[in-house]
Amino acid sequence: MALRIVATCALGLEEFLEQELRDLAMKGVAVGRGAVRFEGRWRDIWRANWWLRTANRVLVELGRWQGHDGDALATGARRLIGHRGGHWDGLKVEELFDPGRTLALHATSTASAVRDTRWVGLRVKDGLVDGQRGRFRRRSSIDRRRPDVPLRVWLHRDRATLLLDTSGEPLDRRGYRQSSGTAPLRETLAAACVLASAWDGRGPVVDPMCGTGTLLVEAALWASGRAPGETRRGFAFERLPNLDRRALTAIKGERSQGACSELEIVGVDHDPEAVSAARENLTRAGLDAVSRLQVGDGFALDPPARPGLVLINPPYGERLDAGPEQWRRLGDLLKGRYSGWQAVVLAGGDSRGKHIGLKPRRRVAVRNGPLDARILPFDLYPGSRTETKR
Repeated sequence: MALRIVATCALGLEEFLEQELRDLAMKGVAVGRGAVRFEGRWRDIWRANWWLRTANRVLVELGRWQGHDGDALATGARRLIGHRGGHWDGLKVEELFDPGRTLALHATSTASAVRDTRWVGLRVKDGLVDGQRGRFRRRSSIDRRRPDVPLRVWLHRDRATLLLDTSGEPLDRRGYRQSSGTAPLRETLAAACVLASAWDGRGPVVDPMCGTGTLLVEAALWASGRAPGETRRGFAFERLPNLDRRALTAIKGERSQGACSELEIVGVDHDPEAVSAARENLTRAGLDAVSRLQVGDGFALDPPARPGLVLINPPYGERLDAGPEQWRRLGDLLKGRYSGWQAVVLAGGDSRGKHIGLKPRRRVAVRNGPLDARILPFDLYPGSRTETKR
């Protein structure tokens, strides 16, 4: 029996997540706001956690019921536990909600009569543990730090959906980035920049304003066919009683088709501490042997002779000012030194890169932390078109 599964993501990344799921041959893929739904079995859930680069979490729907008030929320949860013979693709209610397993529950509420998320979470939790007492004569303990069963309840238009979080820590926490700057770029957004580039994975990867190296790592992992899950410490699904470790081992042995075996990674930053952090992060990701990092001015960098991918997340308001002349300077850098390359600029600031002087293939609206930004992919062929429309 197919499970209803939801992969969540940051706003603006839905199209990339949808394509990733289709590339993994998932069924019933449907895009929503900040999430992409699909159908599958437990093996699909393990693969999604292991391989998705732009997802935040992978959630499994456990049940739905009307939740117009606190009593209705608790009653629906209690009935879920009391359903004898119920299961989710073989994972039985009595296995998942065994009282010896700890619980935690996170709640959201939109367009509903009950708007206090703490009350939503409390009443659903009350219903779950009451159901356990009625069925097992005892209840689970609550462990908010590392629960065996991390749960989420979404209350929307007075209808509650209970979901099992199979990821645990958000998937953007790959594990390789122990050192980060004051405003680190999230790994999922960096991965979206790589996916937006239309790069084929051949040639070097260059970031002339590399910061702590997140763009470089995400590009290298993608080009080498390595899963983002490789650098994580683990997933919540590994604590579930139905885990098939042989199947998971097989998933971990997969590689992307067409993976590049020859990598060259070049990064420059004017901040010695950022370069040191980037070097540490690349080492943790197993990429130190193919990396060349240096302190310096990215505008003065001589890139490798053969074309590849150049990625830039300009530090708005710092060494790249928000003024039009500095954006034009960046555009001149790309036209002058990276002719024949693919390029992506993650453009923020007031203009969001409108004055860069090159016509991007498209503009993808995203959020970079608290800031509105645009992913701007460019084909830097000789004679690249300039952008005259402002």
